[in-house]
Amino acid sequence: MWTDISFNEPFEGTMPDMINNVTLPSDYTSFMQTHNGCEGDTGASWLVLYPIEELQEINDDFSEDLPEGHIIIGSNGGGELIGLTADGEYLIVPEIIEEEYLEIIGDNIENLPADINNYWEKMDQ
Repeated sequence: MWTDISFNEPFEGTMPDMINNVTLPSDYTSFMQTHNGCEGDTGASWLVLYPIEELQEINDDFSEDLPEGHIIIGSNGGGELIGLTADGEYLIVPEIIEEEYLEIIGDNIENLPADINNYWEKMDQ
């Protein structure tokens, strides 16, 4: 599922342990140390994972809108965002950020493109 996605260069700095009081899970930090973000087609959507260097600023911009224990790690290049919970779950964050509309889609970054596709296929039904 990562076949049509371009990866960034590896992250060479010190990986933060947390962003806005959300501990970054080990699968995410390992992925980001190797790729430090990416962009491409998942099949049913577009995926942009923001570089580590941008996460704090991006999350500071959304801190008043997001429920506690949630951060933004990427987007679909349009209105939807990709988030991460304090429990290490990946989720879709719609344009209108309200907790009731946040949709958990998975719990492992390796499956993120497939989880995104499954989410959009379910929404199209």
